Amino acid sequence: MSAATSIPPGAHADVEAPGTARTLPANDCAEITLLDLVRAVSEECTSEAEVVATVLHLLASGRARLCGNFRHASLRDLCES
Repeated sequence: MSAATSIPPGAHADVEAPGTARTLPANDCAEITLLDLVRAVSEECTSEAEVVATVLHLLASGRARLCGNFRHASLRDLCES
């Protein structure tokens, strides 16, 4: 997220559409493809390592859930790919 983006406490950004952010209640989860998640995170990160760490955090924390080809993949599967 850019420094100008303000996310209220108890909410997080929905990364469904690259270049846009909207807030979701903290208990909601964004369903997104792995490609779209990586693209959206990449727009805000400065290194590949930061992208990987952020994507893994979003998935592990439940703030994002994969749909599409990787919807049944575990984090371990994603890390080994």
